[in-house]
Parts: sequence; C-alpha cells; structure tokens
Amino acid sequence: MSFGNLCAQIDRCAYTNALAKSSPATKVFFALSALILSVSSPSPLVPIIVFLTTTTLLLRFAKIPAHFYSSLLVYPTIIVAISCFIIALFFGYGEPLTEIVLPWFRWTVFKSGVMMGVTTFFRVEGALSCLYFLVLTTSMGDIFIILRRAHIPKILIEMSLLIYRYMFVFMEVAAQMYTAQKLRLGHSSWQKRIRSTALLAGNLFIRTLEQGERTFIAMNARGYDGNIRNLDDLPRPRRVSLMGIVFFDVILVFVTLSTINLW
Repeated sequence: MSFGNLCAQIDRCAYTNALAKSSPATKVFFALSALILSVSSPSPLVPIIVFLTTTTLLLRFAKIPAHFYSSLLVYPTIIVAISCFIIALFFGYGEPLTEIVLPWFRWTVFKSGVMMGVTTFFRVEGALSCLYFLVLTTSMGDIFIILRRAHIPKILIEMSLLIYRYMFVFMEVAAQMYTAQKLRLGHSSWQKRIRSTALLAGNLFIRTLEQGERTFIAMNARGYDGNIRNLDDLPRPRRVSLMGIVFFDVILVFVTLSTINLW
C-alpha cells in the first residue's frame, strides 16, 4: 500500500466509521487522557489496559477493519521493539541480570534496563493506540474545530488546515510524476533513480509554490479576510460518556498507584 493510498484510507475511515457521528470533544478527551496516563505510568499494566481498551473500541464499536488496523500497527511496533531491545541490553544500573564475558570486554545486562525497555515498549504501544483511536474515528475538520474552541492560535489552525487539504493533492501529483518517470525507464538503474528522485522533488516544490499562489489569489477573489470559516455544528458531549471516561481514568490512576511499588 502506497503512502498516498494509506492516508486516503485513514481519512475515509475517519468519516465512515461507526463512531463518526459521536461527539469529537468526547473522543479527544478520551484519547488525550488515556495517552497521558499511558505515557506517565511507571508500570506496563496501565498501557496494556489502555491498548486493549482502545483496540476494542476501534474494532468492535468503530467497526475499523482488523487487517487495516494491524497494518497500521506492524511497522511502528517493529521499530519500537528494536529500540526497546537496545534499551534493555545497553542501559540500566544497579542489580545485574546477567553477564556475558567476551574476549575484549564484559557485557552486563541490568535488571533495571530490561524493566525500562519493557515499560517503554508498552508505553509507546498504549500511546500509539490512543493516537490511532483519535485519527481513525475523528475527521480532521472536527479536530480543527475542537482546537479553535480550545483557543489555539488561529494562524496555526489555518496553516494546519491548508496543509492537510493540499497534502492529498500533492501526493497524487507526486504519484503521477513517479509513474511517468517509471514508464520512461527513469528508475531502471541506481543512478537514474537518484536523478529521477531529485527531479521529482524539485518539480514538486515548484508545483507547490504555484499552487500556493493560485490558492491565495482564488481565496482573495472570494472575499478572504484572514479567517477560514467552517460550519460549527458538532454534536454535544453526552454526560454519561464523559462520566464513563472519568471513571475509566480514575481506575487507571488507582492501578498506577497500586503497582508503582511492585514494579
């Protein structure tokens, strides 16, 4: 699956999932609170609970295809696993877990390093599942409206909106240019591939500048006064849902305090 198709499928899931009509404020509150608790937990139990909960919500309630969700998780999980394996082997202090004697040095694996690697892995997996929950169930337009309500600077929101809108356009243009180069044997050798990639990047940069100028002229012609207005008709958060999220967060805090000394 190409990067452009992946982004388009993520955007499609955000608009067509079973939780798309739910309050985006509720989903943002749940995702952020669970992410903060997952990252700040000193033991892996809380991130595991967060991961299982968000995965259940995505697969069972949001009706996200399991194969698509697993394809999103596999590559970040591999990178995180390799990084945490390095942390477990080369970091730590205090009580040694094992020692490997080599001809030129002695390699000590510490118990604290292994615990740090395991905890870091589950923290990242829990935070990643929270991020996917927000991205796959909430459209970017709704997220921008929530950011506006949170009094985020207007210039940041408008720049993010324009970048998001034209990201798919430029990915499609890049895919067309790459296909044209490939049909003309522009990637038949390593030297040609480097040259074609450089030409693609340069031409895409020029296309970006031209598109930006055309967009600004079109917006001024339509009465642009410095504000990009969106229809703000989001559903209101349900009190029952908010209370359920608060109850879930309280349980996570209780589990964190109960396991902090054990881990």
